[in-house]
Amino acid sequence: MTDDTKDAAPDADAAAAEAALISAERVIFFSDAVVAIAITLLALGLPDVVGNSNADVVRSLRANTNAYLPFLISFVVIAGYWRAHHRLYRYVARLDSRLITINLIWLLMIISTPYVTRVLSGGERFSAVRFSLYAAVQVVTIATLVVMRSQIRSAGLLRAGAPASATGTDDVSLLAVAATFAVSIPVAFATESGWTYVVWVAAAGVARAARRARGVLGEG
Repeated sequence: MTDDTKDAAPDADAAAAEAALISAERVIFFSDAVVAIAITLLALGLPDVVGNSNADVVRSLRANTNAYLPFLISFVVIAGYWRAHHRLYRYVARLDSRLITINLIWLLMIISTPYVTRVLSGGERFSAVRFSLYAAVQVVTIATLVVMRSQIRSAGLLRAGAPASATGTDDVSLLAVAATFAVSIPVAFATESGWTYVVWVAAAGVARAARRARGVLGEG
C-alpha cells in the first residue's frame, strides 16, 4: 500500500463519518419540527371564546374548562418527550434503518397526541374510553423511547468518547411513567371519574421514586 493510499483511507473514513452525522442531524431537525407542529396543533385545537360582554366571555371560558386541562397536560407531556428525545440524540453519530423506523413510530405518536387531546376534551362528562385512548398513545410513545435507547446502545450509534450518561434518562424512569399511564386505564373504567387524572399527575413522582430506588439499589 502506497503512502497516498494510506492517506486516502482515513480521509474516506472521515468523509463517511461526516455524511452519517449530517444524515443523523437531518432526522433530528425533522423530529424537532414535527414536535413543534404538534405543540402548535394543541393550541389550534382550543375552543374559541365567544361573547361580546365581559360576562359572556367569562361564561364562555367556564363552559370550555374541560378543554384546558387536557391542553396543559399534553403540552407538558410533549415537552417532556422532546427533552428526552433531545438528550437521547445529542451524541448520536449515525443512524440505522431500525432506529429511523422506531423514530418514525415515535413521531406518529407525537403528532397523534393533539388528536387524542381533542378526543379527551370532547365530551361534557368523563369518558373512560376517551381517557384510555389518550393513555394508550402515551404508553406507546414512551415504549418507543425505551426501544430507541436500546437500539442506540446495542448498535453502537453514539459518537466516540460519548459519556455514560449520553442517552439521558434511564429506562427505569421512562418505564415507571409508562406504567403509570397503563395503570390509569383500568382505574378509569373502574371509577368513571375525573379523579383518574390524579394518576397522571402522580407520574412525575413515580419517576422520581423509581430513580431514587434505582440509585439505592445501585449503591447496595
